Amino acid sequence: MQSPARRPTVSWLLFSPSGRAGRQVFILGWLFWLMINSYTIASLALHQEDTELFRFFSLLFFTGLAASLVSTIMLSIKRLHDMGFPGILVFVLFVPAVSFIMLFVLCLWPSRPGTNPYGPAPDWPQT
Repeated sequence: MQSPARRPTVSWLLFSPSGRAGRQVFILGWLFWLMINSYTIASLALHQEDTELFRFFSLLFFTGLAASLVSTIMLSIKRLHDMGFPGILVFVLFVPAVSFIMLFVLCLWPSRPGTNPYGPAPDWPQT
């Protein structure tokens, strides 16, 4: 068990580029933001006639979109660190023809066991 000072928090996971994140955490983070953005898009589609609700869900959508963009970049940097690559490679996600391939690589590439320059492995038992 980690000490309270080293225990990861949700804000660290979603909004900090430091450290490492395994495949499961990365996929769950992407699914979380997909669920939030899907909900706001569905709410926008359902409330097109009601201007007050439409404005509210529009604001909610753009706020969620901005938060999810920053968060998925940070999650991707952590995932690249876990694979042993530098975080600057996250910009490959912005290349349209390569982004889907890069997303699959981030989801499927195994973690580098043990400690690397970016920190200890998050999913490996301490020996």
